[in-house]
Amino acid sequence: MQSRSDVEAILAYHEATKHSVESVRRGGHMLDFTNMPRPWKLYNVPLPEVPLPQQLGRTGVSVGDALLGDSSPVVGDAGLTLSDLASVLQLSAGVTKRLRAGNGYMYFRAAACTGALYHIELYIVSGPLSDLPAGVYQYGANDNTLRRVRDGDFRTVAMQAAGLDSAPAAIVVYTSTFWRNSWKYGSRTYRHAFWDCGTVLAHSLAAARANGVKADLVTIYADAPVNDLIDVDGEIEASVALLPLGEGPDVPSVDTPARLDIPVVLLSRNPIDYPLIRDAHEATTLDSPAPVGSVSREGGEGSAPGGDLVPLGEGAPLTRTLEDVILQRGSSRRFAREPIQLSALAAMLDAAGCPVGPDGADAAEVFNDLYVIANAVEGVEQGIYRYQPSVRALEPVVVSETRALSEHLDLDQPLGGDAAADLYFIADMPAVLDRWGARGYRTAHLDASTRAGRVYLAAYALGLGATGLTFYDDEVVEALGAAQGSAVTFLIAVGVPWRNRRTTE
Repeated sequence: MQSRSDVEAILAYHEATKHSVESVRRGGHMLDFTNMPRPWKLYNVPLPEVPLPQQLGRTGVSVGDALLGDSSPVVGDAGLTLSDLASVLQLSAGVTKRLRAGNGYMYFRAAACTGALYHIELYIVSGPLSDLPAGVYQYGANDNTLRRVRDGDFRTVAMQAAGLDSAPAAIVVYTSTFWRNSWKYGSRTYRHAFWDCGTVLAHSLAAARANGVKADLVTIYADAPVNDLIDVDGEIEASVALLPLGEGPDVPSVDTPARLDIPVVLLSRNPIDYPLIRDAHEATTLDSPAPVGSVSREGGEGSAPGGDLVPLGEGAPLTRTLEDVILQRGSSRRFAREPIQLSALAAMLDAAGCPVGPDGADAAEVFNDLYVIANAVEGVEQGIYRYQPSVRALEPVVVSETRALSEHLDLDQPLGGDAAADLYFIADMPAVLDRWGARGYRTAHLDASTRAGRVYLAAYALGLGATGLTFYDDEVVEALGAAQGSAVTFLIAVGVPWRNRRTTE
């Protein structure tokens, strides 16, 4: 059960982990590479294995159809198969490339992750599929293999925890292993848990749709039974989201199982505890699939648009196939200071504007507003704009030169100023927490990051670059003119990659 003290605790966490010029300057965090966590979860005992196909299946579905279509699957929901499941897992968290680093290799995954530290793990609670026995499995991204943690059909446990009425064929559970990310980012990692889970979820939802499989995001669920079911402790590693897939047969009645405590290989020689992360997670934890919120917030787009709007026009088509885009993507490290077409920005905003649809939310409920700092968009004056999805237009907030401001707000990183546009997701956090309790902090970040993950895919489908950046929290809210108490929940910069810049003779 959550309480007002839980809300106060998560607000205290947010305040304590804000970036400012002063906090960054006094940070002084040094990376100890001798204590760097390993990039994989490895069990210390052999478990039954189900190798997944090494050759990724090709649906031929475009990014546009996977992102911008209606909520129904592209192909139609014929039962979930192991091939469908493998596609979702590989396109969400699989290894897509490796680069030599020192005496070994650095492995890159399908979805973007802060610091390329890949702390999001995937588990599957599956009913009987035609080519997969019922069980609880961990997805080993290191070798593209499922490892069976439990034998049997335990879907009912996850369904009860999530308050689901109809039985899915399987449920994907997303976890964060906090130390794998806090090694570099300290206490701010609790935000990253939902940033990085969201970008993975964007891939999962797109891949499910491309494979004709129904998928529904669940953020409101009882934590402990889900953690126990997949055999994680809820502190070092904890579940952060669920994704039911497909439609399955009726579930048998089973008791919630006790944890198995299967031994795992240590992440590093000396994992460091961050009490702020523990406190924040405890504050947002639920013991039933019903958060405590005092007042129902009316859905809508926030304040009505005013002034002269900039219509977006038709978005550029996203015709490249989903598999090609994901297998070739990579976060941009440098942008050319060149403009992008308004139609390209429109396509990315259309992708971001599609509702994620977290459980329990009214279809019109807004968790995050989206602001755009336009540095170089053809047909749009430099300035700050608020995106108005209901009319597909940009509402001017401030029209002025923005490159220097963009660079400064984005932690004084050149990428922010060099980008053609910076897209900020902003949550009216007091309203979210009043409606959803402390758990709303998680959902607001997942909503923003999943929508930003869709922007990543749209950008790469257009041959553009994208990267997530961090920011000076309060300065961003002030510069954008957002409501007092608002929180930045994600920032994604988009533009022309340096390697694709125009050259003149």
